[in-house]
Amino acid sequence: MEKLPDEWLLTAAKCLAISPATLYGWVWQRRIAFVKVGRALRFDLADLQEFIRANRVQARPSPKSLGN
Repeated sequence: MEKLPDEWLLTAAKCLAISPATLYGWVWQRRIAFVKVGRALRFDLADLQEFIRANRVQARPSPKSLGN
């Protein structure tokens, strides 16, 4: 099995600017992909980027841009 470089795995709570409690809740709900290393949880940067992309909410157009 190929060993992944350490820089591919990072702490998701810091990256997503959320509390560890929120992150553990998302892991428990299986809302976010993770890697389990012993008792520790690790997160692949590509998985975090996909999670962010999948949960992006587009901004509404401003009233001025609607031509009113």
